[in-house]
Amino acid sequence: MAEELNDYSIPYKPDLKFEDFSKEALVRLIKAYRTIFVGLMGMWNTENRKRMSVEEAFGLDSNVYERLLKKFYLPILKEAMNIEGDDVLSLLKIFQVAPDGSGGQFYEFDYDIKDRNNVLLTFTRCPTLFYFEVTGTEKDIQCLCGPGGVEDRAFTQFCKLTNPKMKATALQVPPRKDKDGICCKWEFKVEE
Repeated sequence: MAEELNDYSIPYKPDLKFEDFSKEALVRLIKAYRTIFVGLMGMWNTENRKRMSVEEAFGLDSNVYERLLKKFYLPILKEAMNIEGDDVLSLLKIFQVAPDGSGGQFYEFDYDIKDRNNVLLTFTRCPTLFYFEVTGTEKDIQCLCGPGGVEDRAFTQFCKLTNPKMKATALQVPPRKDKDGICCKWEFKVEE
């Protein structure tokens, strides 16, 4: 068996496979892919806000993200990582391995697990919110974080696709009075 590659500094390898790389190299690659995914979403929104109203741009973001979740994101991640179940803890597993870095690298949260069907997530780091707090407007933040905004719609779709009885309820959303405070707080709960 050939030695694992720690990077791709070797000459071009026509038969290269992911299996050729070391675990450390693959982790770096996944983190790079996460950055690319988040960057793509951000650039998409920036370009759309140049061409249409803020509401239309964020509405388009939500429509695309909802379709992405249903067609690719959840089914592919569940299959690739053998994630089964329809409780909130199963959804948290998806967040941990998500291409947009939820639960690490980008969007960090603390969690309070009441039981497998009831979890409070307190987001402590949200680069998207941080970006709009510096460069955006109050309307940008509302379209991103407010009722019916991108996050609200995304969490609703995540819940619906995991379990139709699961609901995401915003307990605290921006705008923030204290820029050092939490970004937002959500309850994810399966309602019997």
